[in-house]
Amino acid sequence: MRVPTIQKHFMYHWLCGAILLITLLFALTGCNDKLSVVGNNLLSDTLQLTSITSSDSLPLITGSSSFSKAISLSGIGYVFIGKTGTYEALTMTRLSMPDSVPELKPEEISSAKLFISTSNPFYAFGDTTTNQLSFSIVKVLKLWGTTATRDSITPDFFDTKPLATYNEVIPLKDSTGSIIIDLDKEQVIEWFNLRRKLGSGNDSLNYGLAFRANSNSTVIRRFSSGVVGNSGVAQFASLKVTYKKTTDTNQTIISIPSSYEGTYITTPTPTESSITIQGASAIHSSINFDVSSIPKGVAIHLAGLTLTLDPARSELGTAGTDAAIYAEFIDSTSNNLVRTYYGSRSQDASGNYTNEYFFPSLNSALESMVRRNGIGRLTVLTQPANYYNRMDKLVFFGAQDADSTKRPRMTVVYSTRPKF
Repeated sequence: MRVPTIQKHFMYHWLCGAILLITLLFALTGCNDKLSVVGNNLLSDTLQLTSITSSDSLPLITGSSSFSKAISLSGIGYVFIGKTGTYEALTMTRLSMPDSVPELKPEEISSAKLFISTSNPFYAFGDTTTNQLSFSIVKVLKLWGTTATRDSITPDFFDTKPLATYNEVIPLKDSTGSIIIDLDKEQVIEWFNLRRKLGSGNDSLNYGLAFRANSNSTVIRRFSSGVVGNSGVAQFASLKVTYKKTTDTNQTIISIPSSYEGTYITTPTPTESSITIQGASAIHSSINFDVSSIPKGVAIHLAGLTLTLDPARSELGTAGTDAAIYAEFIDSTSNNLVRTYYGSRSQDASGNYTNEYFFPSLNSALESMVRRNGIGRLTVLTQPANYYNRMDKLVFFGAQDADSTKRPRMTVVYSTRPKF
């Protein structure tokens, strides 16, 4: 017998509904079954989340101090010259004399010009309103090298007679040009005579030139220099000597580049208890922690450090304020660098920068302290990209500051491990 098509459709839908109902009943029955052994034994109240913030009653941060390292800025791509207030930048350079040089008289030298490469982008530090750069170039009288420091370069290193002076205003803009200074011709002849006498393998009596700031300088300028391992980068200084012997019909030019140079910065001593960082002067700061109040074996989920900038004591150049700084944690038990941490300058709801810098993830440093004796130290430095190539000084309120709201602030969120 033939079943009508509409009856087939009814039977089909009825069968599908019956199957769906049976499946649903099985699912509901399964939900009422006892949990597995693993899930059934978990206790719901063994996980405890704790948040603590440093304060007078809970001193997670116990102190801060600033210190400077005596360094020579050599082979980094920049040097500094000038003076502003109590800051002074001295640069010294050695010139690489050619293997063979002519015997010359002063009247045979048409010109001896020293070319100094300006930096691009430009950078100036100090009184950029008057923007007066003034320095003298003098002969260096003692042997020095790239390991010299500002403390080891004493006044007896320099001759008192200026070979050249510079007293100009360099525009505050990028430039690919050079400063050109006329150098004393007698000094060039002395160098040439030494080279002929001693040969190319001995420059023991040619110690180079020093660029010493004069008292009327109001600014420190940055100049380009050579980079270790990169011969394609322009040298800081080069000497071009143009001469004509009486029997010659044409003038000859000798180009003498600098072989290496170093900058030595004099800067005011930072307040000992402050948190001060300055790249070119290698001023760093330490922050001491005591997190022994945190139980051992906890899991740290957040360890955030806030530093508050003091604009009144900070001094900046034309590049503006760094939006990021960084810090290093060295495990004192093994003297190993655990990790580098970045702190960024905070912004308000309108997107404007505030005076607070926040390090959001010091978890590994804090965990390392907690695992040991609860004591540790963090070193704060300038951003690596601006480590040596800027004079900017950033001063943050220290751990002993009178205003407790501006001291370094540490917030830690941790949880205890489940107990079975």
